[in-house]
Amino acid sequence: MRIVSISGSVREDNNTDKALSVVEKYLINKGVELVRLDAKELNLSLPGLLASDDAQKIQDLVSKADGIVMATPEYHGSYSSVMKLIIDNLGFPSALAGKPVSLLGVAAGQIGAIKALEHLRSVTAHLGMLALPKSVSIASVYSVLDVNGEIEGDELIQRLEGLGQALIDYIA
Repeated sequence: MRIVSISGSVREDNNTDKALSVVEKYLINKGVELVRLDAKELNLSLPGLLASDDAQKIQDLVSKADGIVMATPEYHGSYSSVMKLIIDNLGFPSALAGKPVSLLGVAAGQIGAIKALEHLRSVTAHLGMLALPKSVSIASVYSVLDVNGEIEGDELIQRLEGLGQALIDYIA
């Protein structure tokens, strides 16, 4: 089973990647072949410009995936422009079409990433993806970080691992 994870943040030591890494570790421990698309390592074109070599690379990786995990911070009531750039570089029709996807949102605010996940769910549906029902929104993210800056809390860890398990179960 091959799953691609997509991080929607490029900030160093970002909280989205910290939460996504809990899901990724769980998937790897379950024997999943995991590939992460990290925008910091990609040279992606703006929409309307010629596709970069990296755009073709990520289209190939995603087209071979059995499922996707998308993780985004909430920016101004929506998902990140980084996530949008990755989605836009996955071609038309999108390499994401027909793929099951688990959604993860991270926010510093008390409401969490509800709006970001709502918008991302809408876009994934438009692309022909199947967004699994139990997305995870982390609210007040700074309150769930331990002294080393890692995600803590048994209930939250279980929810994040459950995101990965739901994707495994759906693919199986």
